Amino acid sequence: MIFAFLALIVVDAVVLQTKGVGCTLCKDFVKDLETELQNDEGTIEEKANKICDKLTHNNSFLDPLCKSLVDNELETIVDGIEKKDPPEKICKKIKFC
Repeated sequence: MIFAFLALIVVDAVVLQTKGVGCTLCKDFVKDLETELQNDEGTIEEKANKICDKLTHNNSFLDPLCKSLVDNELETIVDGIEKKDPPEKICKKIKFC
């Protein structure tokens, strides 16, 4: 019984830590993408992938998290940027914060 309780606490801590890291990564990604969108060179996807590479340095945990932003949420992020939503609002909308 105690083992199950401790396992639940560990799982909750990992989920919270992942959510915190994901939130920070998302907000940094949105800020960098805002800047990159002002540059006419390259596609949005190319810019987004370049930002992921810069932010994650191919970290085995962070890189897939960032790439999932690009693959699944890029349109929503760009829409939020165009509406002048702050990064935290955008990241909450896509459930990264």
